[in-house]
Amino acid sequence: MKKFLLFAIINLALVGCSQEPETKTSEPITKKNVEEEAYINTKTIDLELKESEEIAIFEKAVSKSKKEPGVVNIATEPQYQFSSGKEIYFLWITEASGTIMNTKDTHTIYTLSSNSVKEVYEFVNKN
Repeated sequence: MKKFLLFAIINLALVGCSQEPETKTSEPITKKNVEEEAYINTKTIDLELKESEEIAIFEKAVSKSKKEPGVVNIATEPQYQFSSGKEIYFLWITEASGTIMNTKDTHTIYTLSSNSVKEVYEFVNKN
């Protein structure tokens, strides 16, 4: 009986000492995570719209965008900057969504329509 008790105590001590420390697990890497990370960690790129087709895509994106209610304060740098007429806009774009902001009013954002998101995203990713 003493041998069994001694064996049980040694076993418990060994099992307790052999447990690995808890490690933090991260989210699995997905296309969405990569896009969000790129969305957050970028420097603003100036888009030069030269061709009439390119200009039309961005003018349509601005004209069809929807003003979002309230005052905003975006903490991330814009991915892109472009001009439409005399106005300059900041652009945040992923495959799923797009947001623009007029540089003259940095407390208001506009959401791009789904068609504009697709066209603008294809334009900025064509290279």
